[in-house]
Amino acid sequence: MSKLTKKDKIHIFEEWTLENKRGTYLSKKYGIRREKVNYLINLIK
Repeated sequence: MSKLTKKDKIHIFEEWTLENKRGTYLSKKYGIRREKVNYLINLIK
């Protein structure tokens, strides 16, 4: 699992909300587990 920068986290949230990308796509794109993507989204909301 790679460490995400603040900029990466912001991009993930923007892609999730504005572009309707989902956890599986984002996890493959950023090299992290889907659960971590969901965790980040829940933290930001």
